Amino acid sequence: MKIKDSAARIILAAIILASLVISTFYISSKQGYHEDELLTYNLANSQKQLNVDGGWNEPKDFNEYLTVSESDRFNYNQVIENQIIDASHPPFYYALVHTVCSFFPGEFSPYFAYSINVLAMTGVLIFLFKIGKRISKNNLYALVGTAAYALSIACFTTTIYLRMYATLTFFVTWFVYNMIRLYDKKGDVKIIDCLILFVNVTLGILTQYYFILFAGLTGLVFLVFKIKEKHIKDLLLVIASCVVAAGAAMAIYPHIIENVLGGNRGFGSLSLDIDFITILTYFGYKLLTYVEILAKDLFLGQIWLLAVTVLGAFVFFIFYRSKKRRKLNRQSMFIIVPAFCYFVGISLLSPFNSDRYVMASLPFIAMIFTFAYIKAFEVIFKGKKAGSFVMPVSVLLASVLGIISVRPYYLYGRTNLYEPKDKNCIFVGTAMLEWNKCIDKFMNYDSTMIVQTSEMDPHLGDDLDDFASKRGVITNGKISEFADAYMNNGSEKELTNSMDKLKSDDKLKKLDSVTVYISRLTDNKSVIKYICENTGLKNYELIQADYSFDEFFNWYDYFVETESYCNVYHFYK
Repeated sequence: MKIKDSAARIILAAIILASLVISTFYISSKQGYHEDELLTYNLANSQKQLNVDGGWNEPKDFNEYLTVSESDRFNYNQVIENQIIDASHPPFYYALVHTVCSFFPGEFSPYFAYSINVLAMTGVLIFLFKIGKRISKNNLYALVGTAAYALSIACFTTTIYLRMYATLTFFVTWFVYNMIRLYDKKGDVKIIDCLILFVNVTLGILTQYYFILFAGLTGLVFLVFKIKEKHIKDLLLVIASCVVAAGAAMAIYPHIIENVLGGNRGFGSLSLDIDFITILTYFGYKLLTYVEILAKDLFLGQIWLLAVTVLGAFVFFIFYRSKKRRKLNRQSMFIIVPAFCYFVGISLLSPFNSDRYVMASLPFIAMIFTFAYIKAFEVIFKGKKAGSFVMPVSVLLASVLGIISVRPYYLYGRTNLYEPKDKNCIFVGTAMLEWNKCIDKFMNYDSTMIVQTSEMDPHLGDDLDDFASKRGVITNGKISEFADAYMNNGSEKELTNSMDKLKSDDKLKKLDSVTVYISRLTDNKSVIKYICENTGLKNYELIQADYSFDEFFNWYDYFVETESYCNVYHFYK
């Protein structure tokens, strides 16, 4: 079945619109934030510091922490300074968020960062279609491959997560498209092509450092094919463009090297000796965790469906290669090799087991499996018209079932904490800054006191050991040691204790009741005992219990899928 270019553009626009409408529905129902989503706004907009050692904060303080002040509109020096202090990510994405927020000084809304994601994902789907068309040479196949991602939970989750990963995915898909397009130019790479690539690579590096890994894998495919075909001039021009772009990115933001090699992401700074068997079994657990993530994002949350799909594609590939004597075209290698190598590499090396780290590979993985089964149905139906409808109908059905049965990450909305029982609240946490995730809830109180305790949960290490052991990790007690190391030096924060402020604060003495958030990382019983013995608030009742480790296979989901990291109590006289 042939589709003309004009009709294909209309259908693509409809697919993009449908995807964004569904994502907008999800963002409108979002209640609560991942802690990094709120950090997006703080790092992009403000150098406001909250009182986290026993003082009171009012809603205006939290608002100033998240929003652009009138005097700091379009202040990009501040954006860069925040990234230097945070030492985690380059500044381009935050500059985009700051630009949008600068039009709305003093206001906070999830739609500010979401608007950037909408533009980014529109670009992702356009380039994904272009990539699919260059690989398949067929508008229908390219549309079906694009729809398989555009209407998936993977796409919706990437679009509603208020971080730089939608923008990263845009620059990755643009880069892959550029590499395929430049590969198709046999000895005809022009200066304008190099300029486009220069912009792509520079902004990609300045958005998220994982761009370097994906671009490197894609560039490796380009290098191998160009050497085989002896188009050395093309290769040299592309390499030069990328090297100059990398140099430009480092000139714009010289902290790239120290961020990539050091920074505060991951656990390289931990003084910890882990047994080889623990590392090996933990990597196995990590891979299984990412398989679970992939199943949720693209296969209706069903691992068995992912397994069957992978097995079917593999069997067909063997048949296609050995019996039909056919090879995959080289353009397809530009998505197959980087996507799977990136996915597996990130699965093993990522600091946390989070879907966000593999988001950039998911458009290509969706297209790879879609194209595999399109080709399979071509062989099965042998050119009959019925074969042209099997995959579009299958994709549409899978999309509907996914929307009905799978809940995207980062929606939250399972808490009653937005209906406060008191006018004031207290947050008791650790140096790990857990209060950051609760800011949107604190804004519902007249005032909030944040205090820190050095008393960690004495059972946390054992709980992590038990959690890991149940999932096949041979811990040898090292997970407990890991937890202790992470809490004490992984955060690069000094342990502080401002609990005595609860005993001496004049305002607290006058209150008849208060809501108390107690972080899951603290010694919950110790905090309750301290409050009862050192304030006039002798009685308490649980408002909302923290989630249990046992509810999750992925330990990171324990943090991602929960709203507050806390047990929340109502204390009263």
